[in-house]
Amino acid sequence: MILTVTLNPAVDEEYVVPEFRPGGWIRATKSSRSPGGKGINVSTLLAQFGYSSTAMGFLAGFNGEYIRHALRTFRITTNFVHIPGETRTNVYIIDDTGHVETGISEAGPSVSPEAMDRLRKVYRRILQRTRMVILGGSLPPGAPEDIFAELVFLAREKGIPTVVDAAGPPLMAALDAGPTVVKADHRFMSKVMGRSLTSLDNLIDVVSGFHEKGVEWAVVSYRTYGNVFFSPDGIYLALADRKSVRSIFSASDALLAGLVVGREEQMSTEDTIRFAMASAWECAAHVGKGIQNRKAVEEFIPLVELEHLS
Repeated sequence: MILTVTLNPAVDEEYVVPEFRPGGWIRATKSSRSPGGKGINVSTLLAQFGYSSTAMGFLAGFNGEYIRHALRTFRITTNFVHIPGETRTNVYIIDDTGHVETGISEAGPSVSPEAMDRLRKVYRRILQRTRMVILGGSLPPGAPEDIFAELVFLAREKGIPTVVDAAGPPLMAALDAGPTVVKADHRFMSKVMGRSLTSLDNLIDVVSGFHEKGVEWAVVSYRTYGNVFFSPDGIYLALADRKSVRSIFSASDALLAGLVVGREEQMSTEDTIRFAMASAWECAAHVGKGIQNRKAVEEFIPLVELEHLS
């Protein structure tokens, strides 16, 4: 089975407004509420593609119960560790006139060392029947910065491929453990490394070093609507047309889900990249998380601009 790990889940509340102006009351034209967090979003997207998964991490309070129930309606198996407090809420506001998105994210409930130990025990047990692990998102207060690295190492010991989508020190620590696939935002990497990565040459130079740590695939955002893919068959630049984009709320998670589907279905390198980009593009072409269906994703595949850089 596929296992997703979300240490800091959230209830995502999305509001579409005609025009967002701070300092006043605004009536939303559309709103939605859904379980969120990197791993949880990927589990939901995989379910839309017809793939089952198990989701684990930490949940707390009424929001935690809502997330657990919502995931089960998607027929996603849940195996969360429950902790005191309240699972966080993230708010996203989409300005339908200016096409600007604003997000507000809570820190999340604090995790004790005892809760971390319980999670490690659950994780080790689930690994016995896992064929891929996907880890991602922010860390809750109290979680060690090297927790992703630890979880990657435990999976590698059993020969299980791992996917990490994170930022900052947790990502850099995970890289040392040698995950199979890494997804990162060039802006966060630039802050950590203290080096501008707006240049394509600089980006390629830095991320090429990931392969020396055992990373087979690395996906790094390039500008707003593109990604650089570092694959076993070379480096590719993939671009999408920004004109059709309405919301990039969960496009990054859709890209990751598309990449996982490509690997599961043993697509060629270029077909995997096109499918991943098409998944993100379709997700971004409408308001609301997730994809409409696989057919809608496949309609975007021919539109993806792909260049083999080296």
